[in-house]
Amino acid sequence: MSEVEQFATIALISLIAFISPLIADKLRVPAVVLEIVLGMIFGVSFLNVIYASEWLSFLSLFGLIFLMFLAGLEIDADVVLKSGHLKRVVAFFALSLALSVALTALMGLNLFYAIILTNVAVGVVVSVLREIELEKEDFGQLNIVTALVSDFSTMFLLSIYFITGYLQVAFAFLIILVFLAAYRFGKLVIWHFPDFISRWFSDEPSEIGVRGSLAIMILFVGLSSLLGVEAILGAFLAGVLLSITFRGGKKLYDKLYGMGFGFFIPIFFIKTGSELNITQAGEGVGFILLLLAVSVAVKGIPSLIFASKFGLRRAISMGMLQSTKLSLTIAGVAIGVSSGVITEFESTALVTFTIISCLLSPTLFRFLYPRYLPKTR
Repeated sequence: MSEVEQFATIALISLIAFISPLIADKLRVPAVVLEIVLGMIFGVSFLNVIYASEWLSFLSLFGLIFLMFLAGLEIDADVVLKSGHLKRVVAFFALSLALSVALTALMGLNLFYAIILTNVAVGVVVSVLREIELEKEDFGQLNIVTALVSDFSTMFLLSIYFITGYLQVAFAFLIILVFLAAYRFGKLVIWHFPDFISRWFSDEPSEIGVRGSLAIMILFVGLSSLLGVEAILGAFLAGVLLSITFRGGKKLYDKLYGMGFGFFIPIFFIKTGSELNITQAGEGVGFILLLLAVSVAVKGIPSLIFASKFGLRRAISMGMLQSTKLSLTIAGVAIGVSSGVITEFESTALVTFTIISCLLSPTLFRFLYPRYLPKTR
C-alpha cells in the first residue's frame, strides 16, 4: 500500500470520528454504534475504501488499550463500598454469571460467551439513568454499582480467560502484586510529596498529570506483554490504580477521556466495523436473536432478587437495563478473533448483537420502568 492510501485512510477515519457524535446526537444513539456502522459502510461490507496498514493497526490497538485503561478509570471504589447494596450486587452478579455459564453450555458455546453475556455497558446505564433523573436515587445508585461490579469482574475474567498455562496464571497474579505495590507506593508519594501530586491536576503547559498517567498505562501494558499476559489486563489495572489512588481528580480524568474518546478509541471502533462483513450477519439472524434472548434472561432472572425492595416491575426493568452491551463487549470480540477463540462469522454476529442490545435494552427499560410510582429512597 502506498503512503497516499495510508494517509487517505487515516484522514477518512478521522473524518468519520469527527462527524459520528454529531450525527449520533441527532439520532439519539451512542456514538460508538454509529462509528461501527459507518466503519461497516466504508469497509469490506460496502465501499471497501478503508485499507489495512501498520499505522491503522497500531492506532487501533492503542485505542483498544486506551479503552481498557479508561474502563479501569471508571471504577469508583467509594460508590461500590458505600452503596449499602454490595451483598445483593455480588449475589446478582454471581447468579448472572452462573446462569450465563449454564445457558451457553446448553447452546454448545465456550466460556468466552458466558463472560461476554455477563458484561454491562456502564456508560449507557449511567446515561439512561441521568436522562430520567434517577442516578441519585437509591434505585439508580443500585444500578450503577451493579454495572460497575459486573464491568470490573467480567473485565478481569476476560483477561484471565485468554491466559494459557500455569506459568501465565502465575504471571497474571504477579501483575496484581505489582498493582498492589504501586498503589501503596502511590499513597506514600501523595503523603510525602503533595506539591508534586498537585501538579498532576493543574493546567500547567507541561501536562504532568497526562504524561504520568500515560506512562503508568504503558508501563503496565509493557509488563503484561513482557510476561505474556493480555495487554488489556495491564491497561485495565493501570486505570483502576489511578482511580483508587487519585480519587476525585476530575480535571485530569477529563483530559484523559478527551484524548481517548476524542481520537484513539473511535479509530478502534471504526476499524472493527470496517472489517465486518454484514452479509454474514444476515446468515446468522437466528444466532443473533438467540444471543439477545440469553442476554436478557441472564440479567432479567437474577434481577428478581430486588423485587422485595423495589417491586416486581422495577426489578424487571433493572434486568433489562443491565443487559445492555457496548464497548467492552466489542473489545472482547476483537481480542477473541485475534486469539482464534471465535471465528469471523461469530465476530460479526456478536457485534451485530451488541449494537442491537445497546439500542433495545434501554428502550425496554424506559418502557417497563413505572415512571409515576413514588420513588424509593
